[in-house]
Amino acid sequence: MSLNKEKNFVSAVVYLYNNEKEVGSFLSTVNTLLKDNFDKYEIVCVNDCSTDGTVKAIENFCEENSVKSLTVINTSFFQGVESAMVAGVDISIGDFVFEFDSCLVDYDAEMIMAVYRRSLEGNDVVFAVPSEGSRFSSRLFYSLFNSFSDMQYKIKTQRFSVISRRGINRVKSMGVKTVYRKAVYASCGLPVADYEYTPSVTKLNEDSQKRVKRDLALNSLILFTDIGYKISVTLSFMMAAVLLLAGVYTVVIFLSANPVAGWTTTMLVMSFGFFGLFLLLAFVLKYLSLILNLVFTKKQYVVESIRKITK
Repeated sequence: MSLNKEKNFVSAVVYLYNNEKEVGSFLSTVNTLLKDNFDKYEIVCVNDCSTDGTVKAIENFCEENSVKSLTVINTSFFQGVESAMVAGVDISIGDFVFEFDSCLVDYDAEMIMAVYRRSLEGNDVVFAVPSEGSRFSSRLFYSLFNSFSDMQYKIKTQRFSVISRRGINRVKSMGVKTVYRKAVYASCGLPVADYEYTPSVTKLNEDSQKRVKRDLALNSLILFTDIGYKISVTLSFMMAAVLLLAGVYTVVIFLSANPVAGWTTTMLVMSFGFFGLFLLLAFVLKYLSLILNLVFTKKQYVVESIRKITK
């Protein structure tokens, strides 16, 4: 039977934060599928400083199941899904890496292999994309993101992804901090594809996911699109235009009426002074965006311990 298995070494990186109840069944699903389809594989669990029994649940799973290789990475403090997943990907060694951001499963287990086979067609990045069920907030975020970014690939809600080693190496060579992996993968210049599916009924630990996704959408819009820059510059020019009109109005009043002594001078100084200030602010915003890109390259995660569990 092993002759029919895939020869590529694959890694499954799983993000965990207070998933004590779900992690056992999720790891069982992933481990069974990988064991049945691959000669060599590993599972990397990234425990993002969970406060429940997530790690104990992983240990129980390993005691009750045959696992070729399972590694647990414990972060030093809560760092969020993006930074924690980068830590997991960095330690993985597979030719292809499955990235599971959560224990949410609204698809058949065999679909994991279907997404993998799509990557074998020449796609370095493949996203598993549900065809329906996205929340309004998600649809709004992706609409804004795709409208204000210059990426050819339009990102969508995704459940998990498969990244080739070439794709991972390309992202590392870019030298950017991976604040939002989907955006970085989509802009790496390698082939990207979607595998769309119809989701089934799901169960999700909503409390754990709220903190995981907090601030990610806003940070991603600021870092990967120019929406903040465009809004700020537009407002600066609007205020500059208003103050310019105020200056013109002051001159008209001076020529056509009899204003209080000193009023004209005061209004002109204020109008043109603030007009210049808002124009200068527009240029400052551009320089701040450049500085942001430089800071964007810093290291992003801190690992407390790495433990390989073998039976």
